[in-house]
Amino acid sequence: METGTLVRNELGPLLDRLIVQLENEGKWTYRAHFTRIRTHLISAHDDWELARPIIDLSAANAMGFKFSSTADALVTRILSKSQSLIRQINGIDQIRH
Repeated sequence: METGTLVRNELGPLLDRLIVQLENEGKWTYRAHFTRIRTHLISAHDDWELARPIIDLSAANAMGFKFSSTADALVTRILSKSQSLIRQINGIDQIRH
């Protein structure tokens, strides 16, 4: 499977759920941040363009965002999934004998 498709399929639905959750909570700035990431993820055509939304995902912690427990669980899952995908893409998760 193409890298971009893999990343979009894995992260897209989680980002969609987070965006809806943030909208329900009235966290418009946070919602805008993750909507921008989602837009960049959708429009990425190669591995280089995928780097930007992945890096931006990590920036949420550095930006000092304070999430509800539901949104925090989604963010944690998204970050964990993105790190796992990066390792998978780079071949780090392959079994070694």
